[in-house]
Amino acid sequence: MRCLYIPTAVIALAVCAQAGRADGPGKPIEVDGESGAEIYILGADARPADNIYGEQPYGDATGRRIAIRYYPLGDLAGGLNVFDLVDGSNHEILSGNPPFPAFHAWGEWLYYAQTIGDKKLLRRTNYLTLEVEDVAELPADRGSYSYGTVSPDHRYYAVSVAPPGGGPSKVHLLDLKANRWSVLLDKSGYHAKHEQFSRDGRNRVLIQLNQMPDVKVVLLSELEIGGVERPFPADQPFTLRPTGHEAWIGDTSSIFFSTGADATTKGNIWSAKVGDAKPVLVHEGKRFGHVSVSRDGKHWIGDTGEKGVPLYLGSFATGRAKRACFSRTEYDGKQWSHAHPYLTADNKWLVFGARRDGHPQVYGAKLQEGWLENL
Repeated sequence: MRCLYIPTAVIALAVCAQAGRADGPGKPIEVDGESGAEIYILGADARPADNIYGEQPYGDATGRRIAIRYYPLGDLAGGLNVFDLVDGSNHEILSGNPPFPAFHAWGEWLYYAQTIGDKKLLRRTNYLTLEVEDVAELPADRGSYSYGTVSPDHRYYAVSVAPPGGGPSKVHLLDLKANRWSVLLDKSGYHAKHEQFSRDGRNRVLIQLNQMPDVKVVLLSELEIGGVERPFPADQPFTLRPTGHEAWIGDTSSIFFSTGADATTKGNIWSAKVGDAKPVLVHEGKRFGHVSVSRDGKHWIGDTGEKGVPLYLGSFATGRAKRACFSRTEYDGKQWSHAHPYLTADNKWLVFGARRDGHPQVYGAKLQEGWLENL
């Protein structure tokens, strides 16, 4: 299949939409007593569901629509849906085993891999029009693909790929304009994962590098097109081991990440850029796990292990942070019970996953007007 830089062939839509409701996402199930945030179930379903990951949010640039992943349940197939926060409509774009979509934060398109017949394809769906397009074929002989990441300019697809014979993943790069594959990183002894393109116009790939086989070292690096690797000041001697949750800060060259914590540490969330002598501690006093950053780069989001697994939002400028709501998730060791919180592009909704009463679903906390700006 020919690789297309800007696909022109629009595939017939296999989209099933639930009717929109006059009351949008429905009625709130609770209101946070401290922040006033209204909590809603988004795309409620009998099947388990999650909001996927928060580091590069799966939502459109207007803040209106997000992606939800549903897992199979009995005779019900899993799927990937686009949910509308304004009218409450829920649009199925893929039925079957739900893929982990490619990172492409707050974009016009949702990118994902889908197997059709005997071919694995990189496809994309427009969040607002729901048009589906084929982008490229992912050759099986390269190995086993992770989810990957698509650059903001739609030019490149970077993806961690495990070799056909097994072993740690390397980072492969597909130039979508030239239809040319290359290996972006092959670091002996390290497993590459959690690939994320920057949003600063440089098309750098943030990569997490787990030292194998025991993962006692977790490095964070920036990859330049052409294969140059530049490390961030993370892990020893700078910090305790990163948790594997990291994100670019807006359209800057800096990243935000969480690490382990012990009795000697004041906090465990940091910011840094390549070339810094050491990272900057962002907040003291609490230990955070999953983290993300608002589209404008002004605010950070994180969850803690406190009772009710609360979600906090903080300001990079002031250093202040407040609890927005409780996720109330109950961990069961599966991804659908992790909060993975993130803000929509317009900063109006805090989206998170939670397993409440044994049933994982996607939730949204609608923030009170002006609350975020007062941090």
